[in-house]
Amino acid sequence: MAKKKKHEEHENHERWLVSYADFITLLFAFFTSMYAISTANEGKFRAMSQSLHTAFSESIFTTSGQQGGGSSFIRDMKPTMLSESDIYTNKFRKLSDALKEIQKEGRLTLLLEEQKLTIRISEGILFEPSSDEFIKDGLPVLDEIAKILKDMPNSVKIEGHTDNIPTNTERFPSNWDLSSARAVKILKHFISAHRYDPVKLSATGYGEYRPITSNDTPEGRARNRRVDILVINENNYKGE
Repeated sequence: MAKKKKHEEHENHERWLVSYADFITLLFAFFTSMYAISTANEGKFRAMSQSLHTAFSESIFTTSGQQGGGSSFIRDMKPTMLSESDIYTNKFRKLSDALKEIQKEGRLTLLLEEQKLTIRISEGILFEPSSDEFIKDGLPVLDEIAKILKDMPNSVKIEGHTDNIPTNTERFPSNWDLSSARAVKILKHFISAHRYDPVKLSATGYGEYRPITSNDTPEGRARNRRVDILVINENNYKGE
């Protein structure tokens, strides 16, 4: 009896379609997941942004940029800055309310940024000219600031600045000495009068080397003679 011939096995040239279909399915699942994640984050971002806008609507304004006129606030905030502390909410509002009258005079400015909150105080509020002696009327300003900041966990940097007119006295032979003495004087007042934690404080003098405007006019020099009290946002601060 004759043997039956075996049918030759044909190679399947379309098996790649199965792998291709699996790959397409995986890609679809991946991009669907990515879209879902991005949508959730966007929703959280919008909710946080709206809550921040509401919290700050009563206490943050845009400065007119003119010496002695308009509001003294500068807003430069990003929606992610407030997640770890209340530095930019209740405390900022208390500061703005307590110092409202001085701000109207243009001699004190609050600057809100992602890395820090700066309380910028004109020399004329705190110190006698070319001296580190406090003006009597300036102490209540410092006391109000210290009272509000004292219970905050944030580090505080106190920076002294001058204009570019040289000083050469027996006690202050340079602007470095004068600006440093003023910063240290405020630091010591915080500790002695308010029992501020020294661990959270530091003082630096920059002399005339970090002006905020030109020294070519009396108005510009007056703005550069200042003390900056920086409340540091520890999570975002990168140093200077």
